[in-house]
Formats: sequence, C-alpha cells, structure tokens
Amino acid sequence: MDQTAHDEIVGILARNGRPDLIQEFKEFVKVDEDFKPSLIMRDSLSDTEGSAEEEEAYGVYVDQHGFQSLK
Repeated sequence: MDQTAHDEIVGILARNGRPDLIQEFKEFVKVDEDFKPSLIMRDSLSDTEGSAEEEEAYGVYVDQHGFQSLK
C-alpha cells in the first residue's frame, strides 16, 4: 500500500474515533515504498462486459380517455 492511501485510512479511522482499529491497521498493513499504482484505468460501465445491453422498445397504447397501457 502506498503512503497516501495508508495515511487516508488512518485519518478516516481517527475521525471516527477508532484508535483500536488504527493500532491494528498500523500493525498488520505496511507501507510499500516501492509501490507504483497502475496507470491502466478501467471503465466501470464497459460495453464489453454485458452491462450495456440494448433495451427493447415497448409500444404504448393510448385509449380514447388518455389512459396509457403497454402494447
């Protein structure tokens, strides 16, 4: 974990009054000075993962009184 992320997590725990979790976090999660974050960004709404399937168009019928229903 890089130093920035480590400090941010410790700060969040401090704001929430959790010194017990800060101590455990510092004990078990170490900062890696050689860590370099990946520059590859993934689109969370990618077309290739099936999340952007085309929706079917539904027809709407409007009767003489203006009420709408699906065809």
